[in-house]
Amino acid sequence: MRHLAFLTCLFLLHSALPAQVFMRPFENAAAMGMGGATIAIPSLSAGLSNEAQLGLGEQLGFWAGSALPYGVAGWQTGNVQAVVGMGKYSGVGLGIEQSTVDVYAEHRFRLAYGRRLTEAFYLGGSADVLRASAQEYGSTTMATFGLSLLAHALPDVWLGAKIQNPFQQKIGEDLVPTLLRIGASWKPSDLFLMTFETEKDLERKAMVKAGVEYRPTSMFVIRAGMRSNQLARIGFGAGLRLKNNLAIDLASEWHPSLGLTPSAMISWQKGSSRKKK
Repeated sequence: MRHLAFLTCLFLLHSALPAQVFMRPFENAAAMGMGGATIAIPSLSAGLSNEAQLGLGEQLGFWAGSALPYGVAGWQTGNVQAVVGMGKYSGVGLGIEQSTVDVYAEHRFRLAYGRRLTEAFYLGGSADVLRASAQEYGSTTMATFGLSLLAHALPDVWLGAKIQNPFQQKIGEDLVPTLLRIGASWKPSDLFLMTFETEKDLERKAMVKAGVEYRPTSMFVIRAGMRSNQLARIGFGAGLRLKNNLAIDLASEWHPSLGLTPSAMISWQKGSSRKKK
């Protein structure tokens, strides 16, 4: 029964793309609460979504989360990220994502590097290994890459962009999405952040994302967001900053046809090796 529910979800979400695998992953709770609009955020508060963020000077960080897509029992998703600073102007990151049921599984392994080139410009890149396996059909693996940038355009405005799998490679006979993400964020203070983003898959219509983050206190954060192409999905969440640099984030995304996807994440960050603007 749970396999039938899983396949029904895939059909509703991707019926127009029967030959495409590795669709949009389920983000960690902080990113999901903001509608996934994280490409231009000038920090790692929502994890590593733009490899150029590694040039911001973060010393050390770790994020681990999981989601229950549309409440389907037996559909397991999870993501783990870790970053290590390499001085004031560069850093490396590692990411692992999975989406599995008993009969099918997708895994993504990502090694990332980012560097500050000038006071206002940051560049990053990633090497990805994708693996898909299906019961009775075996498994297949391929490698691809991505490039990203982050720019401090105005005192309170940041711009971000990323292209993933630019040559539209395949895994076996199936297409791996080529994604282009472009966005901007407005951060007038440490209390408030507003961000906007568009995401384009060559095989699908463009998706528009938007999100806000508000910190009424240093220990508590509230998030809300949305994303839309053919259907609008609403995201909302909250986070609690604990002692010893630990944080817990919870979020959920509502799909008008498939229902709620709850998500949770725990993270730890040592801080920045340089003062943020």
